[in-house]
Amino acid sequence: MNEKALEKEIEFQRLQSLFFKIIAELVEFRDIDTGGHIERTQNYLGSLLGALIRNNIYRQEIDTWDLKLVISSSQLHDIGKIAVRDCILQKPGKLTDQEFEEMKEHTVQGVKIIEKIMGNLVRKSFLETAKILAGTHHEKWDGSGYPEGLKGEEIPLLGRLMAIADVYDALVSERPYKKPFTHKKAVEITKEGRGTHFDPVLVDIFLETADEFNEIATARNNNKS
Repeated sequence: MNEKALEKEIEFQRLQSLFFKIIAELVEFRDIDTGGHIERTQNYLGSLLGALIRNNIYRQEIDTWDLKLVISSSQLHDIGKIAVRDCILQKPGKLTDQEFEEMKEHTVQGVKIIEKIMGNLVRKSFLETAKILAGTHHEKWDGSGYPEGLKGEEIPLLGRLMAIADVYDALVSERPYKKPFTHKKAVEITKEGRGTHFDPVLVDIFLETADEFNEIATARNNNKS
């Protein structure tokens, strides 16, 4: 790659990172309940990926990824919430069944939004990872998740990883309808989801990295004080 081409590539990557950051901040601006969620899930995801690499697990697939791009793309996993009505997204209480069904659509809407953005770009492959994360992070290992009801390894590895990061953060975070669970309780709940909600192999990796997850969550609380 000559010097001019290298400069263009560096500029593209800078703009790519800026794009992810701006969209992520827009999502968190609307979803007042989840401040810091995107940054923390990025860190959880990085912790899981590091442990997978150290243990040589799912290595053949992971070696094909641009890890920096994967972690950066995770900022868009909830982009579909932009399409959710404020009265649901910002409701100060537990959602009704009907409201929850509408909230679940954020996965489908996320894929549609990313595909629409991709349609207007020349270089669009960097958004493929974001599309997978947005569309599959609520699928469950036993097939009871949404939006497609994918089961086992039908769920992309990216989605299976994001599911653990996303759920853990939701458990240890305060919501209008619940107090935050302790780290210990969140670990227990995640462990109970082994083979039902979560990929069993990834739960084992999560247990190995649980202290790192706690440090990330604790940093969130320290920043508030």
